[in-house]
Amino acid sequence: MIMRIFSTLASSCLLLFTFTTCSVERVSHVDMDDERYQLDNSPMVQGQVLPPDNIKSIQLYRGEGKDNLPSMELGSGDVLTLRFDELGGTSRLFRVRVRHRNADWSDSHLMTDFYLRGYREDLIEGGRPSSVQDPHYMHYEYQFPNQNMQLRLSGNYLLEVLEYETSNVLFSVPFFVHENAGRMEVTLEEIYGLDARYVVHHQPFVRFGYPSYVISPVTDLSVYFAQNRFWGRARQADELDMSESGVFRAYLSRPESFVGVYEFRPLDIRRYDAGGPEVVEVRSGTIPPQVWLFRDVVNLDVNPRRRTPVTHGIPRDDRRARYVDVRFELELPEREATDLPVYVYGPFNNWTIDEENRMEYQSSTDSYLGRAIIKEGEYDYKYALVERGRIDDLRLDASFASTAQEYAAMVYFWDPGLQADRLLQLNSGRAR
Repeated sequence: MIMRIFSTLASSCLLLFTFTTCSVERVSHVDMDDERYQLDNSPMVQGQVLPPDNIKSIQLYRGEGKDNLPSMELGSGDVLTLRFDELGGTSRLFRVRVRHRNADWSDSHLMTDFYLRGYREDLIEGGRPSSVQDPHYMHYEYQFPNQNMQLRLSGNYLLEVLEYETSNVLFSVPFFVHENAGRMEVTLEEIYGLDARYVVHHQPFVRFGYPSYVISPVTDLSVYFAQNRFWGRARQADELDMSESGVFRAYLSRPESFVGVYEFRPLDIRRYDAGGPEVVEVRSGTIPPQVWLFRDVVNLDVNPRRRTPVTHGIPRDDRRARYVDVRFELELPEREATDLPVYVYGPFNNWTIDEENRMEYQSSTDSYLGRAIIKEGEYDYKYALVERGRIDDLRLDASFASTAQEYAAMVYFWDPGLQADRLLQLNSGRAR
C-alpha cells in the first residue's frame, strides 16, 4: 500500500540534585564513560550534551505550538523557543550559542561568521520562580533568532546552553534551518512479511525537484529520514533513482525501512492530584508527591485507541506546576523473562538510558519497579532493554498498533564552496 503523507513547495558540568535537602552539588566534568554516551542506537545526535540531573523539562519548538518541530525556514521570520527548568536554583545567567553541523551531525568546522550574524553568544537572563516548593525551581525561556543573533546558513544545528561563569556546556539540543528550496514529495509504502516479529514496516520515498545550482545530484544531494523525532536514529537513503530529468529520487531499501508499529505508552499527569487514566494512587504527603501508575503488561494494551504521540513531552507552563515522583511498574510474561537490565525512558529524561531510570525486579510482585521525577504535563514513555551496547525498545511494547507514526524527511546539499551540508528541504507528517 502506498500512502502520500506530505509534500512541500519550492566539555560539560554534571550537576546532582537531592530532593530531600533541595541542595545542589556541582561536579566539574561529565563522565564520558557514562553508558548514555556509548549506546549505538541512542536517540541523541552526535555531539549532543545531556543535561545534568537538576535541569528538567527542556523544550525547543517553532512558533507558538509546543508540538511543532524544532525547525525554521531561513530568512522567514520564524522564531524558536527554548524552555527549561533548574531545580533548586536561584535566578542567574546562562550563555547560549549555536553550532553548525553536517547532515550526519558531524562538526562542519565552519567559522562562526559563515553561519551566524551578530554576536557569537547571547544571554539567557532572569528566570521565573515557581510558586511551589519541594522542589522549588526556576523556569527559563529564550527565543531566537533575535537582534543579537541571527542565522545566515541552513543546516543542522546544536543549540548549547553554558554556565555563565565557566562557559562549560550544560546541555545542548538539536534544531534545523532549511531553505525551502526545490519541490519535495514524500510517500510511504507499507511492507508486510519483512520481519516475523512485526506486522508492518514503513518504507519512505522522496521525489525531489532540485534547484538549478545542483550540478551533480548523485554526489551533492543526500536524503535522511527520521521516525518520531529520534534524530540520532535518522537513516540515510541508500537507494537512488535519476531516471527522471531534473528529479532526484531517494528511498530506504526494504531492510533499512522503519518498524511501523513503534509504540508508546501515554502518561497524562497534567493535574497530578486529579489522577488520570494511568494513575492508580497519589500520595500527596511525600516530598515530592508520589504518583503510582497502573501496572503495565508487555503485549497488553488496556486502552488501544489510535493516538498521536507526544515523544517530545508537553510540560505544564504554569508557576504552580509541580514536580512529582512517578512510579512505574512492568510485568513481563514468562515468555519475555530476561536477565537483561530493564529501563523506563521518555522525554522526561531526554530519552536517555542510565542508572537513574533502571528498573528493579521485585520478587514479591513478580514485576519491575522504576521511578522518574517528572513535571506535571503530557508525555509518552517506553520500556527498554540494553544488550551488547544497543537499546531494544520494541520487545517490551504493547500489542496493539495504536500510535500514529511521525516521519521527517530532510534533503541536504553538499556545498562545494563551504565544504559543508546545507539543508534545502525539511518536512514532516504522520502515517495515516
